Amino acid sequence: MHLPRTKLTVATLPRRARPGAGPLDFAAELGHSPVPHAHLTMNAPRPLAPAGRRGFTLIELLTVIAIIGVLAGMILPAIAISKTKARVAMTRADMKTFTGAVNAYQATYSRLPAFQRTRDSITDTCPDFTYGTAARAGNSVTPSLLNGRGQPLLPIGNTGNTGGWQNNNSELVAILRDMERFADGTVTVNADHRLNPQKQNFLDGFQDRNYQRPPGPGRPALPAPRGVGPDGVLRDPWANPYIVTLDLNFDGRCRDAFYRMQSVSQQQGEIGFHGLRLGPPVGSGDTGPNRYEVRANVIVWSLGPDGLADAAIKANAGVNKDNILSWQ
Repeated sequence: MHLPRTKLTVATLPRRARPGAGPLDFAAELGHSPVPHAHLTMNAPRPLAPAGRRGFTLIELLTVIAIIGVLAGMILPAIAISKTKARVAMTRADMKTFTGAVNAYQATYSRLPAFQRTRDSITDTCPDFTYGTAARAGNSVTPSLLNGRGQPLLPIGNTGNTGGWQNNNSELVAILRDMERFADGTVTVNADHRLNPQKQNFLDGFQDRNYQRPPGPGRPALPAPRGVGPDGVLRDPWANPYIVTLDLNFDGRCRDAFYRMQSVSQQQGEIGFHGLRLGPPVGSGDTGPNRYEVRANVIVWSLGPDGLADAAIKANAGVNKDNILSWQ
């Protein structure tokens, strides 16, 4: 069977076969619409570019800055409060470690860690010894130690003792750590290990700290916080020295040089703030009102975040309110 022959002419050929014909023309010749497949063609039009974004106006920018300022004002005080709480917790931990070291020393040697000159200074009116803010051992509470900003601390020391003998906690540090010399080269009261013959380190929980700024011509050294400095002084997280009182007359009560005062500790009659109480007279000459005591063989306290204390203000008020006490 023979199919009829079809005569092809130029008019019947698809335009693709024609010179210059494009793919769209060819699709049209085949009866297809080129529109659905326009994206497949070489000559498809490109989509228009998106319009440019509008920038911030001045009012919008100022609004954002104001919001950031408000958030910062809310967050920064909260951060500061958290830091203070953390330092208070560190201080309490330090005081617990220190009192534990004193108790361990007493259990080992059946005595409290004190130099003989310190023991000899005890009297009826000053039955216990407070290691306060005196810059060095001697007969005066001044000059006093400096705080972390280079400012002199409130003079805190013993009154009514023999010769007005004073010292800071470096004496205790030397004995409890069995140090014959401090890092600055000063010879300690523990020469030849005479006050710690077993050479035990009862204060191994504290690190040595260098100065924040070493001493220079015309300028004092700035102490570093929390640790034992080159001068042997143990300081709190605010770089203030820990105040320590030992029960050197062994009556089971500590009469601190600051908290003994009626102006500070008296709440009502013989009852004092923070567990203090007016103690009985130690001797015939001990009849004054400044006899508030704590039942303990050793007490430690810190000047707190503000580094201040005032003997004219009650213990629960003003600059005394933030003091941190080992017995509280």
